[in-house]
Amino acid sequence: MPAPQSRRLTAAETAAIKARPWPRLPWWLWLVVAATTATMVAVAVSLMTADRSATPLGAGRSPPAGQYSHDVGDARIPALEEANRARLVRRHPTCPRLTGATLVGTQGEVDLLAAAADQVCGLRTTAPIDRARQALDRGATVVFAEFRLSGNESTSRFGADGPVVLVNGKFSKGPPERVAVLLVHEGTHLAAGGPPDAAAELAADRAQDDACRRLFAAPGGLGPNRSCLEAASLLAAGEARALDALRAVGYR
Repeated sequence: MPAPQSRRLTAAETAAIKARPWPRLPWWLWLVVAATTATMVAVAVSLMTADRSATPLGAGRSPPAGQYSHDVGDARIPALEEANRARLVRRHPTCPRLTGATLVGTQGEVDLLAAAADQVCGLRTTAPIDRARQALDRGATVVFAEFRLSGNESTSRFGADGPVVLVNGKFSKGPPERVAVLLVHEGTHLAAGGPPDAAAELAADRAQDDACRRLFAAPGGLGPNRSCLEAASLLAAGEARALDALRAVGYR
């Protein structure tokens, strides 16, 4: 059957429709709508403005466990698995200050780690930065890894086969600055020779904060790592309060 054709309304019909009284919503329904809208706006604003203030000071990184500078739960390290050996690249950084370190991973991962090492080499020398660099240069292996406790950005494993710096795999796509500040943090732990107590963790945060201020200094440029912000907050609290906070979350 042919589809029905619409017709143009007459002037009288149009006027009648405009004059038709439209139903009014009850006042209480408008009140519910207003209250619901206000609640949704408040929730959205609270989510947008929420920061990490709910996280206890010093709790951004897990305290050490066993051979690890930070407890990351079960760590999977594809770059050190025998089954992946044929597909991996091993090389040393080309910058003179870190030629003793070994970078392991896929070609792309090693390229990124090498770029991060260049960033660390290029940092202006201060005592904390140089201490971290020298420790990395004494035979550290650097790889990307997957952490069960994924909130941790890095950790170091101290074993009989030498220290291994593990960087959270979420940074394996770059940029290198984000990896570089983590190398400084873990390099400080390597310099101390083992998993940190509260004082050693504060020293690592101080060295990382130095690197963060330099590598993320450009206005409107790359924003700092979350751990950079946490380190800055901890240091801003003052040494005594910072040490108390670290001990409160599990550091000796």
